[in-house]
Amino acid sequence: ASPNLEKPNYGFVTNGTDFIFLKLIKQEKLVYSESDLFSMRRRHNDLWNVLQILKGLSRLVI
Repeated sequence: ASPNLEKPNYGFVTNGTDFIFLKLIKQEKLVYSESDLFSMRRRHNDLWNVLQILKGLSRLVI
């Protein structure tokens, strides 16, 4: 849990083949959003996109 209520929390859910990102914003009412589904099963493998998003999220943590 993020101690800073002004910053959103991010989540990453995977089953090893499919990936989805979550974002939680704490307001009076919790607001969340989810990304499109990224998959390695498609003809165009989405793994590169997933790695780029994870790289961007890592910059937010530092």
